[in-house]
Amino acid sequence: MTNELIFLILFVFAEVFELLWQKSPTLLVMIEKIYAYYQKSPYLLYLMHPSYILSLYLYYASHYNTWILLILLIKSLDIIFKVLLIHKHFILNELDQELKHVLTQALHPLLFALGLSLYPYLLYLALF
Repeated sequence: MTNELIFLILFVFAEVFELLWQKSPTLLVMIEKIYAYYQKSPYLLYLMHPSYILSLYLYYASHYNTWILLILLIKSLDIIFKVLLIHKHFILNELDQELKHVLTQALHPLLFALGLSLYPYLLYLALF
């Protein structure tokens, strides 16, 4: 088995792990789950995103591949957005009513599969 295939398989397993621990009926419940890890340690929150860590490694190991950079950008924006929501909702308690209403809306089950389909495809483009 080649190294590229091993990294792709590891990445898919990391994405499945993230999908399973973040899966929630609403975005607010997801933010509450993430906040539980954030309360223990902000570093633990990043450790709960192993595909992000693997992407960082692969970005440097692949000599700054553009496709992996795209994965890193999307994942970084996702994590930053969630941390900002945590900060506004749980720490500052300044979340607008409109945003609270949006966060309580039901999430479509396929929404979680988007990451599982997009990121490995981009990684495949980068490695092969």
